[in-house]
Amino acid sequence: MVSTEFEIQQLSQFLSEFNKESDRGAALVAASMIDERLEEMLGSFFTDAPASKDLLSGFNAPLGTFAARASAAMALGLLQENEFKEITLIRKIRNEFGHGWQTISFESGRVADFCRQLPWLGPSEYENGATARARFNAAVAILLTDLLWRVRLVASERRSIKTWPNRARSE
Repeated sequence: MVSTEFEIQQLSQFLSEFNKESDRGAALVAASMIDERLEEMLGSFFTDAPASKDLLSGFNAPLGTFAARASAAMALGLLQENEFKEITLIRKIRNEFGHGWQTISFESGRVADFCRQLPWLGPSEYENGATARARFNAAVAILLTDLLWRVRLVASERRSIKTWPNRARSE
């Protein structure tokens, strides 16, 4: 049996820090952590070649943004549709906080609207009274739980460089 101790420790450490953050900090830190898991997941799936690393990081990396990584992971079948939708909402929430300097909170207009679209993943008896921040926190915690272990699962399906038959080449 494979130990999940690393993932549990990583999630615990993240949640401990995440829960201390301001609204802006929580949105930015959550998006950053999810983005890192997507990069890790894609890197674990791609072939072990320099070209794979070039796709994910470095100047003008085609998969160097949160949105591009999420789309690529979805296109490769590494995410479920509901996870992709949640990641997209979290990315939009992050953008609301990250692209302005004005005071903003989870109860602010568009942010609150995006949070209401996140699934409620906490205890059902608390859903009606849940704040937008509580809804965001619960969605992030459950999503990260899935993604942390997904990295390991995806690695078991890592692509390998193949030699394809070519009529024009004789090898």
